[in-house]
Amino acid sequence: MSLEILIMGGTEFVSEALAKYMIEKGHQVSIFTRGVRPVKYSGFTAHYKGDRKCISEIAFNIEGKAFDYVFDISAYTLEDVTNLFKVLDTSQLKRYIFCSSGAVYIPSEEVMDETFSKGENKNWGKYGLDKLAIEDYLFELYQAKGIPVTMLRPTYIYGPGNNLYRESYLFHQISKNQPVLVPEGDTRVQFLYIEDLVRLFEAAMYEEKAIVQVYNVTHKEQVTYEEWVETAAKVMGKQAQIIKLKTPESMVSRMYFPFRECTYLLDTSKCDRELLVAETPLIAGLKKAYEWYMEEKPQVIDERMLEGIKLLLDGLALE
Repeated sequence: MSLEILIMGGTEFVSEALAKYMIEKGHQVSIFTRGVRPVKYSGFTAHYKGDRKCISEIAFNIEGKAFDYVFDISAYTLEDVTNLFKVLDTSQLKRYIFCSSGAVYIPSEEVMDETFSKGENKNWGKYGLDKLAIEDYLFELYQAKGIPVTMLRPTYIYGPGNNLYRESYLFHQISKNQPVLVPEGDTRVQFLYIEDLVRLFEAAMYEEKAIVQVYNVTHKEQVTYEEWVETAAKVMGKQAQIIKLKTPESMVSRMYFPFRECTYLLDTSKCDRELLVAETPLIAGLKKAYEWYMEEKPQVIDERMLEGIKLLLDGLALE
């Protein structure tokens, strides 16, 4: 059955993958973006362009239009969501699905389930607190108006289309036989392949148990950053030149490495039981990401990170 779907977003990584997937399923998909980036696919019903922080621009685009499902991928502040619900016609809304984040949890070395303590986390700062504020508002919205909401908390997302300088950084460095600087220690993290995330979004559409629920979503596999680099090198058929180092007091790991220097592990038992299991292991996902990288040659870069790498390598050369 064809459904009316609104995706807040549609031109970057997660939202683009979701829109393309839903279009392929035969649904009537509308996207809402700022209109800054071009849409690199076809088949959508409408492309609404506006600033979601401006209620009048939201109203100009979607006032009076009803949707069966809304996927909110581009909400980062409470204002983003409150503005939307001041305009959104919820008369036929079967589910509002919000892409939250595992950044809502306080720092921990433990594997955290959905009941784990949430709050300020210096590793994520305002980003995590804002996502948590949105979650709290959505719970209140359900209690006050019965709006059917579902929230997903992913870990690090990767795969074809990634607009962040993460796996593309590895592919570039390793292919050029350049060193990869890795924070020392046994920090462990989990990754979620983009196609698994899209299928999880779809599963959340139809599961009645998922109404007013939040789910940790990721692949169960735990890896160190060194293992992440080595896995990328393996799918490339190359050997990585890894340099492990203690992050200088004047820096943080994000100044020379794609991720924060903190363990980030989520328990997905609830998701596995009520939605579905993220099945793509890291080596399979990175293989597909590398194939995409070689074919598309994406122009993705992080200048600050490259400057940090050069600064550290210059310092090591002087020692």
